[in-house]
Amino acid sequence: MKKIINAIIISAAAVLTGFVAMALPFRLFDKLTGIQMRILFIAEIVVYFLIVSAFFLIREAKKDKEEKRRSLAEKHNRRVEKRRGELKGLKIDGCDIAA
Repeated sequence: MKKIINAIIISAAAVLTGFVAMALPFRLFDKLTGIQMRILFIAEIVVYFLIVSAFFLIREAKKDKEEKRRSLAEKHNRRVEKRRGELKGLKIDGCDIAA
């Protein structure tokens, strides 16, 4: 359910952004000079680049976080296994500690 709502919100945002991106230059076409239109076009390109870059940075941060979590879990498992190996065969009152 969460994925469906997320997809709907992202789709609505994409449609709205696309509409604004296309409607804005056409609305301003009669009011702006050629240089101003070029500046607006360059500004739009920069904004799109920043948005795409933000998505890539967020994705990379999630991958790095997952890799770090996995690495810490592997280190923990190695330490636990090493400790179990050290305690193996050690008996107190006839009970095996590692068991």
